[in-house]
Amino acid sequence: MLHLPARVSEAGARVFFQRRGWGNLFGLLLPRETVTPAGKRLPYLERVWIPYYEIVLRVRSGRGPGAITVSVDALSGAFALFELHDELVEAPVAESSFPPALAVEEAVGMGREQLLCAILRRRSGEQKPVIEETIDTTLFHYPYWVWYYARRGGRIDIRLQDAYTGGPGGGRTRAGLIGAFVAARGR
Repeated sequence: MLHLPARVSEAGARVFFQRRGWGNLFGLLLPRETVTPAGKRLPYLERVWIPYYEIVLRVRSGRGPGAITVSVDALSGAFALFELHDELVEAPVAESSFPPALAVEEAVGMGREQLLCAILRRRSGEQKPVIEETIDTTLFHYPYWVWYYARRGGRIDIRLQDAYTGGPGGGRTRAGLIGAFVAARGR
C-alpha cells in the first residue's frame, strides 16, 4: 500500500491527547475509564490510514508551463496543496485502512475546483496560472491517530492527531472518518 510513513509514535500520541489544558483543568481531571457495549475500554487509541488522491495538474502561466500537485481526502473531499510526493513509500501496514468514498473523477473535479479557488484568492498583480489538464492521479494513505473517549452523559467522541506532522486533525477529516466508521459498521 502506498502511504506516508507515520512519524509520531503511540507514546507521542498519548502525550498529545493527555496534555494539560482547559478540557482537563490543567491535569486535575483524569480521563474517565468506561467500557463500551462492544467491550472496549475507553479512552482508547488506534492508528488508522485515510485514503487520499494525489492529483498532478498541468498549469500555464506567464512564466511558462508547469505542474501543481494537490491532494484530496477520499472520504471528506478536503483539499490541500501537496508537496510530500517524495516521501511516499510502498509497504504493507498492520492497522486498518478505509476504501475511498469518492470516485477518482469526483476527486479530480474537486481538486481542480479547489485549486482554482485558491489561485483566484491570490492578491498578487502577476498573471494567475490557468489549469489545463490532469497529468496523473495516485491513491495513497495518510496516517492519523484516533483517540476515543467518553464525554459527559455517556457519549463517545473522537479526537484526531496527524501521525505524520504531529498536529491536530482537521474538522473535515474528522467528519469523513466518522462517516467511514458508520459505513464500515453497516457492512
